[in-house]
Amino acid sequence: MAGKTLDLGRRIELHALDEHCAAISVALYRREQEAGPEYLVHSYSQKDGTVARLAFIGRGLEVLAGLQPVAERPGWLTFPCGGTHERALRRAFLDVCRLSNDEALEHLPLQRFDKKADCEMAVRTRNDGDYQIAAVEETEMAARRVKAIARGFAKLFELSAVEEDESAVRFTCGGNHEALLGLLFFRAQNVRSAMKEDEMAASRGTLAAPGSQSSES
Repeated sequence: MAGKTLDLGRRIELHALDEHCAAISVALYRREQEAGPEYLVHSYSQKDGTVARLAFIGRGLEVLAGLQPVAERPGWLTFPCGGTHERALRRAFLDVCRLSNDEALEHLPLQRFDKKADCEMAVRTRNDGDYQIAAVEETEMAARRVKAIARGFAKLFELSAVEEDESAVRFTCGGNHEALLGLLFFRAQNVRSAMKEDEMAASRGTLAAPGSQSSES
């Protein structure tokens, strides 16, 4: 078992007690390759349903986070851009783990209603990895909220702010990450809630702990 553990690389996130599969623990591993980091959804559990559960979560990361399979290494995934985007991926992994195997997997929209602005907000693709947050209609709080949501994306998921435009964020890789932004849109709208949730998870020991990799059940 120890050899297999070392082969998986570094564990970057842990989802403990999966309620959709016999309370198993599922982890996300990262391994460095020449073309860029690769990721693996894995569990050491031998319980019934584990294989199907891992396959569902892996497929969820493909559809909802925009990863793609590594052809020569079954089970491993990577971003087409070759980038890391680890903080965003960790959150995406935990959100996908909340879904049951019966739920349909499809891209989440890049437009959502924002209660504080009282209007629809949209993420609009520009170029070179730039994305702008825009209000679909003008309201009293719309201008303030587009900037707040942009800051939310930057703060939670380590995106770069665009100096000349406070309503925009940038993936420095220059790649297309619309799927990932759709999945994380809700989090960017609710930064405080997301940060509080992370703090509570960390206190329970369920966030990434690169050591103790064999602790999954």
